[in-house]
Amino acid sequence: MRRILPIILIALLASCSFVSEEKEKSEKIARPAIILENAEYTLGQSGENPIFIESTLMSFYSAEERATAENLKFIQYDDEGNPSITGSADYADIDTSARTMDLSGHVSLEQHGSNMHIEAESLYFDSSSSEIEAEGDVRVSSDDGIFSGTGFKGDLREDSYSFSSIKEGVFNL
Repeated sequence: MRRILPIILIALLASCSFVSEEKEKSEKIARPAIILENAEYTLGQSGENPIFIESTLMSFYSAEERATAENLKFIQYDDEGNPSITGSADYADIDTSARTMDLSGHVSLEQHGSNMHIEAESLYFDSSSSEIEAEGDVRVSSDDGIFSGTGFKGDLREDSYSFSSIKEGVFNL
């Protein structure tokens, strides 16, 4: 009897399961490979005009080929070495492979050749194609006038811009 009792107890415990029916999903936590304070970073490749970024805090996620930047300023020079695009934002999510930036928080971008200034809460900037896009409220001022609206798209190389909806605008003639 003494030998049967431990065998029965072991069989009962082995058949019990303490696993919940609702399994919790665990998400992979992305951890930066490196974090830099007061960082300077060059976004681009040789043979093109890169964007130079200064940030109070940059985190690089090398496995995902991306970086994040806080309180950043950026500048891109033309072929003659003159500033062509300057800007700033509170935050950026940067795809280092595709050379794109998702900017957010008090975004400001200025294209010096056409004397155009863009202000938005968020803006997507593709540095390889020089295309920009903003879904929310956007204010654009240039020598042509001042416009505000939503659904802004622009091609900085071709100097072509559009809004899906204009709230107000003034043309300078």
